[in-house]
Amino acid sequence: MAGRLTGRTAVVTGGSAGIGRVIVQKLSAEGADVAVADLDPADETRALVEANGRRFFSAKVDVSDEAQVNAFAAQVHAALGPVDIVVNNAAVAMLRDFENTSFEQWSNLFSINVNGYFLVTKAFLADVKKSPAGRVINMSSSSYWEAPPMFLAYVSAKGAVNGFTHALATDLARYDVTVNALAPSVVRTPTTLRELDDDFFAHHAQLQNLKREQTPEDVANLAAFLASDEAAFITGQVILVDGGLIRR
Repeated sequence: MAGRLTGRTAVVTGGSAGIGRVIVQKLSAEGADVAVADLDPADETRALVEANGRRFFSAKVDVSDEAQVNAFAAQVHAALGPVDIVVNNAAVAMLRDFENTSFEQWSNLFSINVNGYFLVTKAFLADVKKSPAGRVINMSSSSYWEAPPMFLAYVSAKGAVNGFTHALATDLARYDVTVNALAPSVVRTPTTLRELDDDFFAHHAQLQNLKREQTPEDVANLAAFLASDEAAFITGQVILVDGGLIRR
């Protein structure tokens, strides 16, 4: 039986592990071929996609490097053809307050978490504009509203992602391309586990309406919906998927 994304091709940055890997698995389960850009090997992600009977391509890419991103786009075209869906997910986190954040650290985080979204979207823009179902999906975070201590640079970057999402949705509306962002709560991933311990996850879950830890599947399900025809009239939105942590 055909899935909601049969015949489409998606690019997912940071798709070798964590939320990105589960998004890739979900999109391929819905029928999409998928390309992954990541600094880490994506062998396990490849196995998940191929188990769903879809084509897969991956490359080692620093999303903050324009030349690498453009080379990746050319490789994807050769391997899979035109791209319909861009999922900007690659990001880094840093646990430091303002006084202990250097400009170099601040700039490095923004180069990946914000500039990377710009560069990857730009590289695939011609494809997405021509697609009958062009989609750009950005990864934001509930931390933008929560603004927890020690997350200054990360929270600031997610604010930039939100602004990018709103404005890009306006710019691309004439091509019927939708642009939205997902804002999850805290999810156990290799990135978050480098900074956070079990007590943090347990405490955070108790702040939510739904008293369980969020899973990558919670996020991936929304990503697949936004990539589908069912979400064709949803654009310019930053959608909280956080178990009721932020109530607005």
